[in-house]
This record gives sequence, C-alpha cells and structure tokens, in this order.
Amino acid sequence: MTGKWECLLCILNTVRIKDNDVRDLRGVHILIVEDEWTLAGDLARFFGNMGAIILGPAATVEQASEHTDQAEAAILDVNLNGRRVFPIADKLMRRGIPFVFFSGDNEIAIPEHLRYASNLRKSSGSKAVFNALFPRQASEQADISVPSPPDDVFTLLPKLRLAARLLLGDVHASDRLVERTLEQAIRDVDHRQLGQSTENWLNDVMREVAKARGAKLMH
Repeated sequence: MTGKWECLLCILNTVRIKDNDVRDLRGVHILIVEDEWTLAGDLARFFGNMGAIILGPAATVEQASEHTDQAEAAILDVNLNGRRVFPIADKLMRRGIPFVFFSGDNEIAIPEHLRYASNLRKSSGSKAVFNALFPRQASEQADISVPSPPDDVFTLLPKLRLAARLLLGDVHASDRLVERTLEQAIRDVDHRQLGQSTENWLNDVMREVAKARGAKLMH
C-alpha cells in the first residue's frame, strides 16, 4: 500500500463499504490453501463454477507462497500437515487481500492481528466459506442476514479493493478507483447527509466515481 493510501485511510478510518453491484466471481483469482485434496477439490469446483480463477490448490506453505502475489481472495487451512498457514495470511494482509481461515482444529489459536478474518470449521462447507468471504453477495443471493464487519477502514480495505476489482475487472484500474473514492469522500465529507451511515455513504461515492471516471481509470 502506498503512503498516499495510508494517509487517506487515516483520514477515513471509520469507513465501511458494501457494493450492490457485485454479482459473480468471474475472473477473480482465489487462492485455495488446503492439504486435504478431496476438500480442496470441492472448494475449487464450487468457486470455479462461479467463474473464479483458482490458484492452487496449495497443500504447503511453500506452494501457497508462489501464488500470494496473484491472489485477490483466499481460503486458508490453518494446519498444513503440522505447519501453520499464518505466514501466508500475513502476506495477504499486507497486500490488502481478503481471506478466511478454514480449520479442522479448534485448539489452534489465531494470532490477534489476524482475528478480523472469519475462522470456519471444515464441516461448514463451501457455501459457508462463500458467505464469509463475500458477505454482500451472500446476503443478496441467499436472502440471509450477514453480520456487519468492524467499522474500521483498515480492516475493510480488502473487501473495498475486491469490490472495485469486480466492478472494473482490472487490478490497476480497481486500485485507482479505490484511491479516487477515498479522495472524493474526503472532499464530500462536509456534505454527507445527516444520519446516513458511513457504509451507504462510501458505497454511493464509489458508484458515482465509477460511473463518472470508470472508463478513464481503465487507461
């Protein structure tokens, strides 16, 4: 993340985002880190059928490390044949990539700085992973209630970036959309409607920026 982004995030450190225009996962690179091949295959088929591009599945930390730079979302088995997946989670966190933990062992403690991510039991199944990784889509497609994420833009930035990625379909253009959205939000903060939630406000800003500048951001 650039210094400019860090400055913008500090100014908008309570921003939340949801994207009403996220519809499918076509072209999204999803990293699957799982050492049980049957389960890994089930996850790969489930997300692949939604149009996602599957990275892996990776069964070791070393294999997963080869894909972290391309990943745009990730599913992480916590215990990989006795090794912890946390180094991979750290890399993804530094890149602002959303991920969920997928664990068969309740005894493994998640480091405090990674506890913002969902931690699901393997018995939960592929649909539960989808609901945790893409909560806005899950609520629209399944008509279910999804708990609101923490009201902290640093924590929510991965999903904001993913929403922009799905809107524009281009990694670099999406990052530019996030940056322009934060800049516009700072300029418009004094004109924010009284009583409007930060979540709805920033979502409106992002849609307007995409509508007005989306084509230019692609070049």
